[in-house]
Amino acid sequence: MITYVAATGDDKVISTGPAVLERIIVGLDVGSSVIEVSDSPTTGDADIKVYLAGDTLIGTYEVRAEFRKGISADLANQTNVSFVWHPMSV
Repeated sequence: MITYVAATGDDKVISTGPAVLERIIVGLDVGSSVIEVSDSPTTGDADIKVYLAGDTLIGTYEVRAEFRKGISADLANQTNVSFVWHPMSV
């Protein structure tokens, strides 16, 4: 599955249940951006598993990690992000 997030903001829900995050695709180069990805079905600030920050985040970031509760993200200044994931059976 692919979940596309066009705008910045907190608590972007990617998956409400257990999932594997395969990769993050950043489609736009934005200055001073942060992407936080949490093992949570509701909030991007709980149990952060992936943290990306910088002025040149454009490109593909391989993650291949299990998120046992769900996947949510906070995007500060960063837009145009795709999360590639699939549900995980528990």
